[in-house]
Amino acid sequence: MRDQLVLLAAVLVGFFLLGYDQRTDDTGVEVGLILGLSLALALAAPRRWIAVALGVALPIVAASLFGGHLDVAAVVLGIAAIGAWLGGMMRRGTLLAAR
Repeated sequence: MRDQLVLLAAVLVGFFLLGYDQRTDDTGVEVGLILGLSLALALAAPRRWIAVALGVALPIVAASLFGGHLDVAAVVLGIAAIGAWLGGMMRRGTLLAAR
């Protein structure tokens, strides 16, 4: 149940970031939000880090692809994947250390 809630939160965060992307031109803050939020969500569901990365990134990726910006789509997907992977590995490391 927790994994489904985390994935739903990831998609909602993705749509929030899409709205943020359309309203502002502050790229550095948006990159930090994508990285930090995907990391935080992957900490909650470490086995689903790929799904978290896709949930956070896909709304922005889809909007970028429809706008013809393949490079932006690739960068956003990469940033979300790095954040989610780091979150998943951090959580996995803490679970292994607790044994």
